[in-house]
Amino acid sequence: MDKIGKILDSVLTKRNFYIKIRGNLALFKWDKIVGEKLAKFTTPLYYKEGVLYVGVVSSLFMRELTLMKDVILEKVQKEVGKSPVHDLKFRVIEKPVKRKVNYVPETKEEDFSEIKLTPSDLEWVENLVKKLKADENAKKKYAELLILYKKNEKLREKLGYKRCKKCGVLFKGKGDLCPVCKATDKRS
Repeated sequence: MDKIGKILDSVLTKRNFYIKIRGNLALFKWDKIVGEKLAKFTTPLYYKEGVLYVGVVSSLFMRELTLMKDVILEKVQKEVGKSPVHDLKFRVIEKPVKRKVNYVPETKEEDFSEIKLTPSDLEWVENLVKKLKADENAKKKYAELLILYKKNEKLREKLGYKRCKKCGVLFKGKGDLCPVCKATDKRS
């Protein structure tokens, strides 16, 4: 079992999943990073290869945010810690879209609590928690978060979500690629 954990960790490291997770944390903490007022006019769109793409409501905001880029990047590092985000790219969008972090899509709390994890899921959680260099309380909270993450994945699969063939993210829609990968392929 120890070998499986090492192999899994090796695969996750080689495929840069740890970096992708850290990069995407800025999306969820955007309101805290830039503040409520500025967050009303901006939307973090996605993270890719060290760059956080942000939608803004006008070219005036885009120009101002470009001047503030270094300050925002410092706040990202402060809020996320060891974030791989090293650049920000701004794009004008019609209106900001406020994302709700919805870990339990289209279901009731009792449905979510009935989802059981497999021994390999629990082993994955345990291996990641062991690597965390923190006190026991932080490790416990981290384990709870990882368990919720795994349950959320299983719930989404149960609700008809499928994995993108390119990046592995769960999405609901037609085709084999998630909307981000489809858009990336069209631009290439």
